[in-house]
Amino acid sequence: MSEVEQLLQKIEDGIVEHGGDLGGWTRLDGDALQLFDGRITLRAELRGGPSIGSAGMIHLHILATLHDYDDEVLDACIVGMGENREAALAQAAVIWITCVAGPIRSFLDDRPVCSSCKAGVKGGDASKGYCPGDYGLAPGLRSYVGPAISRGFTDDRATSRLDDTKPWFRFAAESAAPRRVHLAKATILAKGKAGWNRELEIDGHDVSHVDPDWPAGVRVSEVGYLTRFAVFAFPDDSPEVARQAELDRTIRRFAEDFSKYESVDPLMEDMVAQGFDPDLVHEVESLSTIAFGRLLFEPYGLQYSPTIIRARRDGRIETDVPLMGVPAYSRARAVGARLRETMPMEQFRSLCLYNAESNAIMQAMEAADGKPEFNKMKLYPSVVPDRGVDERTMDAAMAELSAFIERDRTRQKRPWWKFWKS
Repeated sequence: MSEVEQLLQKIEDGIVEHGGDLGGWTRLDGDALQLFDGRITLRAELRGGPSIGSAGMIHLHILATLHDYDDEVLDACIVGMGENREAALAQAAVIWITCVAGPIRSFLDDRPVCSSCKAGVKGGDASKGYCPGDYGLAPGLRSYVGPAISRGFTDDRATSRLDDTKPWFRFAAESAAPRRVHLAKATILAKGKAGWNRELEIDGHDVSHVDPDWPAGVRVSEVGYLTRFAVFAFPDDSPEVARQAELDRTIRRFAEDFSKYESVDPLMEDMVAQGFDPDLVHEVESLSTIAFGRLLFEPYGLQYSPTIIRARRDGRIETDVPLMGVPAYSRARAVGARLRETMPMEQFRSLCLYNAESNAIMQAMEAADGKPEFNKMKLYPSVVPDRGVDERTMDAAMAELSAFIERDRTRQKRPWWKFWKS
């Protein structure tokens, strides 16, 4: 029996033993396991990784096909650990049953079961599985959140405060691929006095994002982490799925054709002439290219700003706008990761170097004779204008950036770079 078959056997045994709200007939046939009266089919894939090599650790993805929802697939990334390979497989099975099975069954039946809760229910009773807090998920979604599992903590008093009021899954909907149903995984890591990190994954590794300073609002002295999963879906009549599909199409066309043009203006003009939305093309040029550049340089440890300043066409100036909340940026991170695997490296690198942030980094590298201290390099927020913004609004946005820089420089003296999008 293969390891995948062993894993599925352990899941089937656990589900049958649990019964109750997870009950229904099951059927294991080789590398496929049907659960919940045949409403879902599980498969699994073993994966590698930089730290996945010991006999007692295993990295895998458990894929649940939802037959009630046009066979959409929910991909759960799970790491099992134990004294040996079999024990690691057993723990992976327990994690899926504990953290993922409940939200999926809750979503299918549209009622909370197995310590899962329906998120964002106004006036809801959390003790009955209807939480008024939304865990950071966007309004209008149908969302079911599973229980958290923790490793490394001995005191539960602080971690128990990490409830539905905390932004566990913030930016998940904005980052999700153009499909209706999704599975998100949030892992928050306590660094003692250094605060918290959050790692957000959507649909396996389709979207991966790290918040280096996650606002937990809870202090702990220990080092450890908590993980939980959530199933969320856009409403049947939501235009978001169609908008995300058109955004992805625009990002791909811009990226794949970028190297075919001597400058970006004729590329954008041709895209508009071919029927692409002008505002969407502008968003991709000004925001998606920031994502591409960060994919290239983030591994070097630069301090990027998580926010931007937006100059709006109606004259408004928006400060502290989270980049991950802007789909043109967040989707470009996912699309760009795939493009890096398929595009010639020289073309991908040229695409990544287009934006103002990357230009600032290249200038710093030249000034340092090719040996910059990336971990000491801090980049301030970009000013990103809407298409057709007037000069007066742009000047006001630049004044906001100058004021931000001045405030920061009075707090701490360090090398700095300023830049903007024009």
